[in-house]
Amino acid sequence: MADISRDSPIDKAADQARMAADRVATKATDAITSAKASVHETVDTVAERANAATQWASEKVDAAKQAPVDVIAAGAEYIKARPYAAVAVALTAGYLMGRLGRRG
Repeated sequence: MADISRDSPIDKAADQARMAADRVATKATDAITSAKASVHETVDTVAERANAATQWASEKVDAAKQAPVDVIAAGAEYIKARPYAAVAVALTAGYLMGRLGRRG
């Protein structure tokens, strides 16, 4: 068999192919790393916004649950402060509802 020198066209072409493959691999690795970082940042941003929205909604639900309790407490304070006026308002409201109920 003939001895093929290291400087043969085939060896040069193989070396060039290896170098080209290495460059492509490096560029692909850089692109993948960049895309990975971008996706990670996007996921973090979405998670932060979702957390903020969940917290906001939770606060609104808590406020909605508290509203009837606040109204009842305010009514109780009014009745304690003005018991005679509260009885008069209740009697008047009952009378008016009774009158309206008879007409219908």
